[in-house]
Amino acid sequence: MSKIEKLCKAYEQFGRLIAAIPDEKAKELAGIDVRGFIAEVAKNHAGATPSQIAAGLEQGWRETPRLIGRVADAWRPAVAKAWTDATANEYPEFLTRERVQLQKILDRGKIRNGAEFYRVQHEIDVLTGRSALMAELQVLYALVEAYQSRRLQAASLTRISKAMDRTAAIGGPPPRK
Repeated sequence: MSKIEKLCKAYEQFGRLIAAIPDEKAKELAGIDVRGFIAEVAKNHAGATPSQIAAGLEQGWRETPRLIGRVADAWRPAVAKAWTDATANEYPEFLTRERVQLQKILDRGKIRNGAEFYRVQHEIDVLTGRSALMAELQVLYALVEAYQSRRLQAASLTRISKAMDRTAAIGGPPPRK
């Protein structure tokens, strides 16, 4: 089976698994017409090769956990599990690569970028509610907290730097009295 067909089946199973979830964002995810998308790409981009189409579909699939993050908290674990189940059933080699990536993050003990943040967050969503995995969840939460703390600190430093630049641009701070 081709990568395109595996991804189509994964998208379709995911949609079926979450179709009944009463959440607007989940319904948007369930309504993805992957085969219609492929037909549209073929129509509008005649030179698109199957490998290019597969790469685009895979990138969309990789970004789906980030979109799952927009689902209401009450439904997010179920939607995350549906994504994982659809992937395991229809495109298991994708999960193998994702597990390798997660293990690299865990071994490093640090999230380096937004993509890794969303990968860890997705894992948290999948594991939430499974008390036997509480220790693993605590490690993942600590990684997310450290990453968010670094981002907040960097944002604060950026704001301070911009304020200093604006002050310098207008001739420095007002004189002290």
